[in-house]
Amino acid sequence: MKTITYKQSNTHTKIKNNMKNNKVFIALFLLVSVFAACKKDKVELAGPTITGLEVGHENNKTAYPGTDIHIEAAIVAAANIAKVTLEIHPVTDGGWEYKEEYTEGFAGQKNADFHKHIDVPADAALGMYHIHLSVTDQQGNVTEVESQLEIKFDPTLPLATGFEVGLNAAGNDLHLEASINAVNKIAKVVVEVHGPAWEKEFEFTDAAMVGQTTYNFHKHVNVGAAPAGHYHVHLKIIDQAGKENEFEEHFDKK
Repeated sequence: MKTITYKQSNTHTKIKNNMKNNKVFIALFLLVSVFAACKKDKVELAGPTITGLEVGHENNKTAYPGTDIHIEAAIVAAANIAKVTLEIHPVTDGGWEYKEEYTEGFAGQKNADFHKHIDVPADAALGMYHIHLSVTDQQGNVTEVESQLEIKFDPTLPLATGFEVGLNAAGNDLHLEASINAVNKIAKVVVEVHGPAWEKEFEFTDAAMVGQTTYNFHKHVNVGAAPAGHYHVHLKIIDQAGKENEFEEHFDKK
């Protein structure tokens, strides 16, 4: 009896190979489609913006040793803020340097007002400085703005030494005390108390104080309406030549 062997035709083999190739192509196509869809779903938000940078009183870009420098800006971050970094360094070698990263009150926010008072050391070298304010969002985007700052000496500026604040146990009375010296004579004193959800300004023009070159400033202000939180207290002294100087303290209300 003869054994008959059937040979598979070349046409049939080609069809099977084509089917395999088609399956591989379809699988690759689906994989690429899924990857493209995932990539499309991941929206890249615009980087943060910093506007209205203000350095010093009325943006005068000037600071004095032994006082503080006011720095303010408006921040918007569509991808939410991760951190804010402030750096101050001299234009030339040698001088005061400052660097601080801020997350509290900023991290996770889309909009924030950056408002800080930075103490300038009494021995800070006079001269020109650079200020860098940068914002990093939660996607890793970084935006930076710059400004100049001049640290100079003015012996006629009004000064406050021994500035202290204290809150009573009831949380409604804030005690303020400082020794004021003003070569050009005191015109008025302004106290500003501000926190995340409350702020108030108090102005003092006591007859016993106005026109004096030295004065022991001792006041009590009502902060009973302020909710619990961390507060900044700014003591601003304005003299009769129109010069002013500002000093800062802090307190917590529980």
